[in-house]
Amino acid sequence: MMRPTLEPDAPISTEMPELNEEVNPGPKPSARRVGPIFRLSLASLVIGVIVAYGAWGFRAVFGTGGNWLRNTGWLVEGWIEVALLGGSGLVFGLLLLVTGKTLGMRRFYTPAHVIVASAERGAKLNLRASFLTIFADAVALSLQAPVGRYGPTVMLGAAISSGFSRLVPSDDASRRVMLGCGVAAAISASFNAPIAGVIFAHEVMLGHFKLRAFAPITLASVSAVAITRFHEVEYVTLKLFAIPRELQLWDYPLFVLLGIISAALATGYMIGIVKLPSWSHKLKIPRCLQPTLGGIIAGLILWLTPLAAGLGDDVIQVILEQDLERPSYSLTLLLVLAASKFLASIACLGLRYPGGAFMPAMFFGAAVGGAFGMLFPSLDYQIAVLVGMGATVSAVVGAPLAVILIVFELTENYLAATAVMVGVVASNALVTRFYSRSLFHRTIRGWGVDLESPAEQRWLQSRPIGSLLKDGFDPVRSDQLVSEVLATSDTHHHEETFVADDEGQLIGKVPPMRLSTALSSEPVGSLAIPCETVFTNTDSVWEVFEKVRGVEGLVFPVIGDRKELVGVIRREELVEAYREAVEQTR
Repeated sequence: MMRPTLEPDAPISTEMPELNEEVNPGPKPSARRVGPIFRLSLASLVIGVIVAYGAWGFRAVFGTGGNWLRNTGWLVEGWIEVALLGGSGLVFGLLLLVTGKTLGMRRFYTPAHVIVASAERGAKLNLRASFLTIFADAVALSLQAPVGRYGPTVMLGAAISSGFSRLVPSDDASRRVMLGCGVAAAISASFNAPIAGVIFAHEVMLGHFKLRAFAPITLASVSAVAITRFHEVEYVTLKLFAIPRELQLWDYPLFVLLGIISAALATGYMIGIVKLPSWSHKLKIPRCLQPTLGGIIAGLILWLTPLAAGLGDDVIQVILEQDLERPSYSLTLLLVLAASKFLASIACLGLRYPGGAFMPAMFFGAAVGGAFGMLFPSLDYQIAVLVGMGATVSAVVGAPLAVILIVFELTENYLAATAVMVGVVASNALVTRFYSRSLFHRTIRGWGVDLESPAEQRWLQSRPIGSLLKDGFDPVRSDQLVSEVLATSDTHHHEETFVADDEGQLIGKVPPMRLSTALSSEPVGSLAIPCETVFTNTDSVWEVFEKVRGVEGLVFPVIGDRKELVGVIRREELVEAYREAVEQTR
């Protein structure tokens, strides 16, 4: 049966078509829309596999190095640990001194650099600086430095995906998705947690959830964990030795209290890492010597508490599994371990020593959670450890959903994930309200980048107004006659005319009415009046956009470094730039 066509003025029918009636399905999906997603999905599978093997190789490198040092007896004596961390810090400092001039590296790269690359730089990482950082991280971990490996692994995944995106034709949006694929694959392979990897990539790196990115990132995460499970590689184990008891109503306020304590701990940790460089600068400690000082301080702390050295994943497992009737670590020892890891990792990471912040937070968060479980015997001890760990880590890395899912995927226990959820919510709510969304976002804010502002605003802030100027601009000279200007100028009759002297420097402007009523033989320079609003070609488009609000005029002069008139910018050009920014950010 033919479907009647509606005339433009015909009323719209609300009747449903018959089941056997042929209905126009509408336009088919465009190949332009399907093609990029299909190509991204294929690329994500390749990225996932490469990152999985890369994560395995990274772990093998620092694991082999650490085992060799332990087998040779180098890491037995505490003073040798001090010498190794201090000496390696000197090497790292000299490396930063050299790369600071060649690559612009002020410190080794962290996930904060990945976030900025995704938000501001079209997902383009400095690959030389990234892989140099990963090598330095492997050395630091081999020496049992009190730093983490998950930040370096995220850097590895991001660097691999960024390098891969340069080998295939891709725009900024596709490169961002591939960057997310690398990060998701790194988390998935490291924790054996594919769902958490997907959420982490969206939550932390991309900062949003979009269907176009979800499918490729999911494929990358699943392919990475498939490789990991195929080779039976297990990086993290949070196995519960007993089934947790059912949660009681009075347990939840205690988990909230533990979340508040974890929030204070995480905030102090982030403040120490962020503020220590400025404090060392006030003490006039050269940047190249800061890693040395950090390594020496950490080495002295670890000399007193050797259990806090290295990653500490085996210590975390003992804390989680210990029997409270015959505890391996007493309440006092747990607090000492937490304080040692807290201070030693701040000394390293705050003074530009390479490494990640995730594992140290996991360590002292678990120790504090264990101590809390000992103080409140009514709580399930294992769950208290997990809540302290999850609440601290989620506040530091700004990934509450991902951390909850990591706990759930590693423990495979719903009660544990529910309790962790309570502590995570309390911790993140306080830290976000009173300090920052994460350590990475606080660091980025110190670089002068505000990720909380709208994306189109950041895009406009990254573009100088000089990029909008048209080529071939020829300023009006002051000695030109009015008749000559009226005959040759391409300026609109309703716009001001901007006048420059013989050296090209801006003198002022001539209003259109004044120009049209002046004598033809009069030099245009004699009609010029000062300009109230002038921009330089290095001003960002956003700055110009903000300043012209509430200012009369349709066109404004733009000058260069020597005050020379280099062009004019019109309001409609600013509006067009804003429209382009909206399209780009979408």
